[in-house]
Amino acid sequence: MNMQHLRQFAMRYLDLPSIGQVPLSLLGTNLEVDGALVNAGSMVGAINTLVAATSLAGVGDQFATSAGATLTLTNLVSLVQRLTNGGAVTVTLDSAYNIVNAIQNPSNGGVFAFNIITNAGTTVAAPTLSDTAVTLVGTTTVLAAAMRWYQGQITQLFTNVGAPLTAGTTFTSIAQVGSTNNFTVTLATNALVPVVGQVIFINVTAGTLPSGWYSINKVTSATSFVIATPAGTVWTATAATLPGTTIVPVSQYTQGSPLAGTPGSFGVYSPLLNVTGMMATVTATMSV
Repeated sequence: MNMQHLRQFAMRYLDLPSIGQVPLSLLGTNLEVDGALVNAGSMVGAINTLVAATSLAGVGDQFATSAGATLTLTNLVSLVQRLTNGGAVTVTLDSAYNIVNAIQNPSNGGVFAFNIITNAGTTVAAPTLSDTAVTLVGTTTVLAAAMRWYQGQITQLFTNVGAPLTAGTTFTSIAQVGSTNNFTVTLATNALVPVVGQVIFINVTAGTLPSGWYSINKVTSATSFVIATPAGTVWTATAATLPGTTIVPVSQYTQGSPLAGTPGSFGVYSPLLNVTGMMATVTATMSV
């Protein structure tokens, strides 16, 4: 295969609508460029790496079982979750930030499927939500000895829209929500209610929370809302300033986000997710 054919193949591949957000670091890591020429071997390697990173072809069901009365679900793609508690089980869906972050190469508008199956006596009410960046659509309960099919759809992956703030707004505190990577931000003076899916820039002057843009995933009021943070750390912030920037500068986009494109597909990582109950068995015939 000559270089012209390689270039044509690569361009056709990159034009595929299913590729989603290409991890830009993959190209930089694998391509060898000598002036205006690309090494043929490195081009083949880069294409193979992209295929491995973006294709879900051949991936089977992700089977899991639980006998507990409570369960939090994060890795939803192709999940078949079996519940054998024998009573009412509280199923919690993790925050959109974590669910989408667990998906290999997610894309704005991308869809995936998962299932929950129960044995006799086990039932599931509508799943509990960790944030309001996840929206339940349709009937999402599961009866005893039944199975429900769900579809997840990413309705926003990035945003360049910052939450506006009233002039003079001041930072008060952050507080961890349970043991999650969500933190409640408390402000003073602000009268402009943010919207879930927007982001806010927090310039931390005292504390461990890195200064930067944070996804807003739950709103109580103009002075109390929840942000998602990188997992694994209990962050602190005892002092911060808030510029109230309403448009994210291109230079501060999340790495890997395109510089332009369809709204919801570029900017700072701030996912929104719909989970739809598609159908279920109704005659209690499932067996586990």
